[in-house]
Amino acid sequence: MKVAEIKSKLTTLGVEFDDKAGKEQLAKLLKENEEKTEEQPVEPKEETDEQPEEKEESVKYVVIHDFKDLEDNNTVYIKGDIFPRRADANPSQERLQKLLSKNNKIGKPLIKEQA
Repeated sequence: MKVAEIKSKLTTLGVEFDDKAGKEQLAKLLKENEEKTEEQPVEPKEETDEQPEEKEESVKYVVIHDFKDLEDNNTVYIKGDIFPRRADANPSQERLQKLLSKNNKIGKPLIKEQA
């Protein structure tokens, strides 16, 4: 598994990691967190007559060109990474438009909506 794939899986699990960490460290972190999610029991939901609330799905983006995010502590994104890296991050629409278009310092789209 490549470093970018490991980082992507860690991001999906919501695990924070050091961008400068080596492949072995990242793989170990991934393994530990995958085991934790497997160990957590799933609590049964109580049945009610109420309609479930529709959750607004947040749009996910995938990096299509390597870049350093100057507005997020110089976080480095590699092609194939999920944007934003942190699950709790909520970039503004203006910021997303800059990254989706060529109106940025690199001059080409850096992210696209994930299918």
